[in-house]
Amino acid sequence: MVRFQCVLPRIVVSGLALGVFVGVSSAQGGRERPRYVLQALDLDHDGKLSAEEIAAAPASLRSLDRNGDGELTPDEMEPQRTDAGASPDQLVTQLMSFDKNGDGVLTPDELPERMSALFARGDTNKDGKLTPDEIRRMAARTGSPNGRAGGPGSASGMMRLDPVLYALDTNHDGVISAVEIATARASLQTLDVDHNGAIEAAEMKVRQQTPAERVAHMLDEWDTNKDGKLSREEVPDGLKARFAESDTNGDGFLDSAELLVMFSAQVNQNGNRGQGPAANTQPKGQHD
Repeated sequence: MVRFQCVLPRIVVSGLALGVFVGVSSAQGGRERPRYVLQALDLDHDGKLSAEEIAAAPASLRSLDRNGDGELTPDEMEPQRTDAGASPDQLVTQLMSFDKNGDGVLTPDELPERMSALFARGDTNKDGKLTPDEIRRMAARTGSPNGRAGGPGSASGMMRLDPVLYALDTNHDGVISAVEIATARASLQTLDVDHNGAIEAAEMKVRQQTPAERVAHMLDEWDTNKDGKLSREEVPDGLKARFAESDTNGDGFLDSAELLVMFSAQVNQNGNRGQGPAANTQPKGQHD
């Protein structure tokens, strides 16, 4: 039992640390990540949405509602994970195995040192305790390609970059509600720029994040103390190997300027892919 408690949370933490960074990177001109919601809508898998598929959109979206609550949360808009824990509740169970005194919350002294950054990230009210609810919210934020979910207008990541998701999530809160599912047909029709009754691949092409958007996303997700820069402890594991070379002034932090240089260099290395005329396309009538 002790072996289970020590090894399994390490797998979970590794997945949490890498999840957002890898997800963001794959949208920047590297390998293209599957578009899970579009796959559900595109019933014949021909790469476009016909009038019949648009009409069937509410039923197609409801098929993704794994917990049956009538809405689609960020974790339901991507394939169910098999590596880092299948659900926020499982993560709670796994991490709470470290609750040595059994009081129902985690404190820093109960966790291994390697989890200190995870603790800081999850302890959103900064009371020095990590509650099951905070763990669930952290899992929802981190396990999704869409970044954090919040109030209206707070959707980020792929929710803003994918025209299909952006059109469906009409209030841009990062969740496709029951009402938004019911009105999915009308929402998707806003993407039909040439008014031929179907949505062609070019009309729903994913927009690539600009380097500045990537900086904003990185700071929003990983800057736990909100000081406008990232310490080595705050950055995801996937960035730690490049921390020293990116920290050009050697102050032990990555500020927005240093992050911008790093992401701009990546765009140049990728041949500036995804920054063409389609990069600024958003669904008509849904600009913030």
